[in-house]
Amino acid sequence: MDKENLLKKLKQDPIRNMSTIGFVENNQIEKVLNKKNSYIIIAESDHLWAYIVSNDRNELKFLILNNEIGTKYFASVEDWMLPLLTDSNENEWMLKTKRYYFPEDSKIEAPVNEVESLVEDDIEVILEHSNYAEYLSHNLLLKRMKDGPTAAIRVDGKLVAWGLTHDDKSLGFLHVLTEYRNNGYARDIGRYLVNKKREMNEMIYLNIEPDNKKSIKLTEGLGFKYDRNISWVKLK
Repeated sequence: MDKENLLKKLKQDPIRNMSTIGFVENNQIEKVLNKKNSYIIIAESDHLWAYIVSNDRNELKFLILNNEIGTKYFASVEDWMLPLLTDSNENEWMLKTKRYYFPEDSKIEAPVNEVESLVEDDIEVILEHSNYAEYLSHNLLLKRMKDGPTAAIRVDGKLVAWGLTHDDKSLGFLHVLTEYRNNGYARDIGRYLVNKKREMNEMIYLNIEPDNKKSIKLTEGLGFKYDRNISWVKLK
């Protein structure tokens, strides 16, 4: 199935499939496995990822058991899908998140503080302060800056707060330097990116780890609505 027809199928259920739509739009598809209304879509970004699209246990089980998927990395995994992946395969790691989306009819204010785009010179600062630096690289962040909107707040020329998008077009990488927190900078980064994504006519969503209460409070305060739990899994 070519990318155009695949996207047409996925966009019939845009909320459920938003992360897969973004990933397919951003990356070159290697392979698509299909059983009726269920898909496993394999494409390359930082790894070869298998994105799962299904609402039928039997169809998905068939795809998993009867195909050579070719990767141990799985994304867009809903809670009910996890046993199908992990019952016969141990997972090396699993990242569980709560997914939130911004409804089309919700209003968003403009930032209070001045927000601009990130530049390549900002990458070393981002790597220095990211909690996920071991999974990032200069080239990966540069690609994210080129492929999606970015947001930066500076104080006297110093980068103090920022946000980007991931390879599935979800909002992410939000960070405010410790000494500059409680100034509304995180809220303004969120407002700026939501408005930018609206200008691009793209789905607006993000994923948050369940124990990150501060980010959940910020996200819900901006007007995002909880959708469902989504996991990333690497099998052994």
